[in-house]
Amino acid sequence: MMFLIITEDYPSIDNKYTMSYVHTRNVNYLRKGLNFIVLSFSAKKDYIYDNVQVITHDTFKRKFNTTSFPIIISHAPNLRNHFKFLKSNQKLFKKIIFIFHGHEVLRRKNYYPAPFEYDKKNIYGEIIDQLNDIYDVFKLRVIKSTIIKMLKNNKLYIVFVSEWMKAEFLKNTKIDKQLIEGKSTIISNSIHNAFIDNQFDFTCEKKADFVTIRPFDNPKYAIDVVVKLAKDNPNNTFHIYGNGRYFDYNKVPSNVKIFKEYINQRDIPDLLDHYRCAVMPTRLDSQGVMMCEIATYGMPIVTSDLFICKEMLRDFSNVKYINNDSIDKINLSEFLESIEINEKKNLKFTLDNTVYKEIELINCISNES
Repeated sequence: MMFLIITEDYPSIDNKYTMSYVHTRNVNYLRKGLNFIVLSFSAKKDYIYDNVQVITHDTFKRKFNTTSFPIIISHAPNLRNHFKFLKSNQKLFKKIIFIFHGHEVLRRKNYYPAPFEYDKKNIYGEIIDQLNDIYDVFKLRVIKSTIIKMLKNNKLYIVFVSEWMKAEFLKNTKIDKQLIEGKSTIISNSIHNAFIDNQFDFTCEKKADFVTIRPFDNPKYAIDVVVKLAKDNPNNTFHIYGNGRYFDYNKVPSNVKIFKEYINQRDIPDLLDHYRCAVMPTRLDSQGVMMCEIATYGMPIVTSDLFICKEMLRDFSNVKYINNDSIDKINLSEFLESIEINEKKNLKFTLDNTVYKEIELINCISNES
């Protein structure tokens, strides 16, 4: 039996990073012999990426509009594409799995940090923000009514990537918790196999003390916190990888070197080996996949003392938490000296606890169909 996965966007040769957490699980689905196709609403043409077949919406309408699927998996379902698609093709699917990743079930203005000064909106931008908030209120009402209907018809199962995501979903949609009991579960996003199959090399020659891999312009990734840490710890060296305009408007500290590039996921472990510790602060995450990958790899990591970070990494001994608003009190040299070599791998995000649980769920629901 073949099932369908729908997603707003999907990685390709030209864009390797978009929604990579969806691709990571799909590669492992293939390895376990699952038969599926991916419909990407952003795709302009059909393509194959790492043996995963990706089709456009037009191709689906031409070739699969009469195909019966036992299951459809919808990642980060939105109204504009996912809900519209499910409504118009509801006769084709026996069961639906929603996997909630974040913004799609949040009233964004209550969660997302203000943009950096150089990205501040003009009056027209502020009007757009107000319209987006009106849309979010409408969105949450439609999501609530649609999900309640699907649950009552025994058609829907929900996967959350964290306890935090589940709690915020219930808070924002105002759905009764009892309605999703027995029809939902928590399975974290899987991490790339390269972080599971390999181990951080403490003995490798180091290029600098700290490394950060982050988009520069989205304040939720807190590149300004990294810069402040560097300024307050002038005896340490920092390398920052990513892209964006932040450093066009902000001075680069003398102990920081910028690399305007993205690193292929499978190549990140080799890069990490050349640094002593990763600095990966955040202001908002539903999981923080790269943070989980680095911690699993065994590299010491500095991240923010948010609930979600502690939920994900509370069982890891190689993590230091910092308060984003009190970083002037952080002595990173002392932290580096306190690091102990520990080659025992934490298995929290390995395939048995992520992808294989999803596969078990898919098989179980398929048997019900």
